[in-house]
Amino acid sequence: MVHALQQTHRILHPKGLLINVHDLPTPQVIEVHTHETVNKVGWLMVSEDFENERSALNALAQVVTDAYFILEDERDFSYNIYVDDLNELQKWLADSWTTAVLPDRITQRLEELIRDAGQSARIVLALQARMTKLRAALPE
Repeated sequence: MVHALQQTHRILHPKGLLINVHDLPTPQVIEVHTHETVNKVGWLMVSEDFENERSALNALAQVVTDAYFILEDERDFSYNIYVDDLNELQKWLADSWTTAVLPDRITQRLEELIRDAGQSARIVLALQARMTKLRAALPE
């Protein structure tokens, strides 16, 4: 990953910007929203223990340390993914997030909350990410 960032530095205009966005290496919260309530259900885990996310953050730190880029700003933010039911969540995970692990106990709790809430319930993945603004350092 460091090599890819070094290559990016080579093709960027001098003092050009690189904006990098990555999910943070933390379990993502699963919630059920209705018109009246927000129920926190548990966490979505990943089978690789966030190796990709940690590698990406470490690679950014390395290219700043090696003077390829200058760190200009870094901000953490939240964003949500909404699905209408458990089947849609499971399909989305199978198609888009193959390392995600939805524990059986969490699945059971989701089923209970959705059944009790009726049609107004939506499943929400409350995700955490980091945006990093880097400026290409001038070659020495």
